[in-house]
Amino acid sequence: MKKILFLAILSVIFLSSCTTSKTETTTTNNDTQLTTTTTSVQPDRKLDIYWKVISMEWNEITLLQVDTSKDPTFNMTPDEKKKYMQSLDDATRTALKEEINSSTLWEIKVTIPVWIAMTKKEAQWTDAPTIDASLADVKVWWYISIWLNPEVTDKKVAEFVKIAFVQ
Repeated sequence: MKKILFLAILSVIFLSSCTTSKTETTTTNNDTQLTTTTTSVQPDRKLDIYWKVISMEWNEITLLQVDTSKDPTFNMTPDEKKKYMQSLDDATRTALKEEINSSTLWEIKVTIPVWIAMTKKEAQWTDAPTIDASLADVKVWWYISIWLNPEVTDKKVAEFVKIAFVQ
């Protein structure tokens, strides 16, 4: 029992020290203020995997991935996607969502190292701010975006993860 408690505490300390921090110092009227903000940098390239988490075992997740070629909004920015979806009538929007959700599905396993940068929405609305996240924030049936590490070729290992939303 002591070993498990020790490992749990050690894991929490390790995870909390793995984020990238930026410290800003400002001086006004001889008073020094320190402001620490945590920032995670999303890669500039297109994401590699997007869909639902169906199971988790430690830091290995299994995703149910969809054929993204069936989704005309996949490569759109959030603003473009919002405008496009709003331009559709209710029946067309519902039909598109059903087609996307019933597209060819397969399982894919990805290892998420505990030290990588991750983000999530602070709330469920579209314009909610993005905040730093950790592996503990990944839940089964949540949607996530994964950028794979290009240096690892023998298996799928995440470089950056963005937790999207629950549906």
